[in-house]
Amino acid sequence: MSSGSVSIEKNAVSANRKKRKKKGRKNYVVPICAGITAILIAAAGIGYFSGRMAYKDKFLNDTFINGIDVSGMTVDEAVKALKADEVPQVLKITAIDGVEFDIPTAGFDYHRNGSEEIKELYKDVDHAAWFTGYAGRTEFRYEDRADFNSEKLEKLLRDQAWGAKETQDAHIELTDEGYVVYDEIQGNKVTDMDKLVETVEAAVEGGAFEVELTAGSGVYDLPGVTSESFKEQSEALNNVFNISITYDFDYTTETLTGKELIAMLNLDDMGNYSVDRDKAMEYVEKLAEKYDTFDTPRKFHATLQGDITVEPSSDAKYGWYIWQEPTCDELVEMIEDGVSIDSVDPIYYEAADGAFVFTGVEEARTADDDIGDTYIEVDLSNQELWYYKDGKQEYDCYIVSGQTTSMARTTLEGVYKLWNKQTNYRMKDRNADGEELDVTTNYWNNVSLCGIGLHDSTWRGAFGGEIYKWNGSHGCINMPYEGSKFIYDNVELGTPVVMYY
Repeated sequence: MSSGSVSIEKNAVSANRKKRKKKGRKNYVVPICAGITAILIAAAGIGYFSGRMAYKDKFLNDTFINGIDVSGMTVDEAVKALKADEVPQVLKITAIDGVEFDIPTAGFDYHRNGSEEIKELYKDVDHAAWFTGYAGRTEFRYEDRADFNSEKLEKLLRDQAWGAKETQDAHIELTDEGYVVYDEIQGNKVTDMDKLVETVEAAVEGGAFEVELTAGSGVYDLPGVTSESFKEQSEALNNVFNISITYDFDYTTETLTGKELIAMLNLDDMGNYSVDRDKAMEYVEKLAEKYDTFDTPRKFHATLQGDITVEPSSDAKYGWYIWQEPTCDELVEMIEDGVSIDSVDPIYYEAADGAFVFTGVEEARTADDDIGDTYIEVDLSNQELWYYKDGKQEYDCYIVSGQTTSMARTTLEGVYKLWNKQTNYRMKDRNADGEELDVTTNYWNNVSLCGIGLHDSTWRGAFGGEIYKWNGSHGCINMPYEGSKFIYDNVELGTPVVMYY
C-alpha cells in the first residue's frame, strides 16, 4: 500500500505541474508583426522623405533634356549643362573661300530663350513621385530659340565685303605644249544675298553661332564644268597633238606636229578627227615654196666668166620640185593613220614614165645651193665644156651648141641634169622649123626631156669658136668622140649640167 501511495502522489505531482505550465504561456506574434510593420513604415517614411529632400529643387534621377543627362541637377545647373545661358559675343560666318566674318551679337540684339524653357520644363517635375526616376528614363525636349532683331542682322550681313571673285568653269586650251586643262574656279562673290540672309537667320534661330557657307548653301554660283570632265578628252587630244611627221630635205628637216598639225584637223570633243585637205595642201605648198629649186635662178662661179646668175629655161629640168597633189594625199593618209613618222621624203614630180625625177644631188643640197662641186659646166658663149669632180677639174674640151639663127635650134641656158646614157643612139626628129634630123651617135648622154644631149659628132672637123652661130647643132651639145665617151664612162647619172651664155 505504501508503494501505491507513493505512485499516486507522483502522478498527482506530475498532473499539477502540467496544469501550471499551461497556465503560464502567452501570444507574442501580433506585437512582433506590428513592430516590424511600424519599423518598415518608419523606414519607408524616412527613405521617402530623404529622397524627397535629396531631389528638392532638382531634376529627378535618369532625366534627360535634349539628350543631356540632367539627373540631380538644379535648374541653374541644367542651364549650364545645356549651355542654354551662353550667348557668344560674335556670330562667326565662314565664307566658301575660308574667310571668316565676325558679327557682334549685340549688334542685332541677340537673346536666347533656353533658360526660360528649362525652367518651364522643371515645373512639370513631380517631386512627390521622385522615386519614379528609378523606374525608367524621362526625356524632355525643348526648342532652343533665339530672339534677335532680324532687320539689324540683315543690314549687318548685307554690309559685309563678301568678295568679288567670279565663279568660272573649267576649260581646255591649246598651248604650245599641248592641250592644257584649267581647273574650275569657285568664286567668293555672293550671288544670292537673300539666301545668305535666310541661311544665317535660320542658324541663329537654332542657337548656332558658327555658320559655314558651303557650296551647297545656295549662296554662290557653282562651276558648271569641272576639270575632271576634260580628263579623257585632253588625253585623246594630246595623243593627236603629239603625232609628228618629219620631212627630210637632206640638209635639214621639217616636222609637222603640235599646234600646226592640229590646225589642219577637224576635231570633236573626244579627240576624233578628220583631216582638212585644203589645210594639208596649204602646208605642202609652204614646203614647196621653201624647198623647191626647180625653175629658179642660181648663183654660179663660172670658169672663165666668174660669178654669174644662171637663169632657168623651159628645157632645163634640174632641181627639186615637190609634186604637191600626191604629197598632200600621202600627208592626209599619214595623219589619219595617227602614227608618228620619223622620216619621209616629199613626193617629187616624175616624167618619162618615172625614169626622170625632178630632184637634184642630195649631197649637194644646202639652203643656198643644189649644184655642189661636182658638175658639168658648158660656157655657150665661149663654146667650152668642163667637168669638175669634188671641185677639181677632170676634163675640158671645146663644143658646138645649137645654132643661134633659129630659136628652134638655139641651146637655152639653165641647169640641166644627166639622167640617161645610151650607145649607138639614133636621133630622129623634126624641129619647130620643120627641119628633120636623123643621125646615130656612139655615146648619147641625155640631159633634158626635149632631146638635148651631150654626144659625139664625128662628122665635124672642128669645135669651138663661133661655129655655133652659123653651123650649130639642132640644140644638142656636139662634142669630140673622146669627150662624149669620157662623160659616158665617168660622169654619174644625176650630175647637174650648167649651161650659160
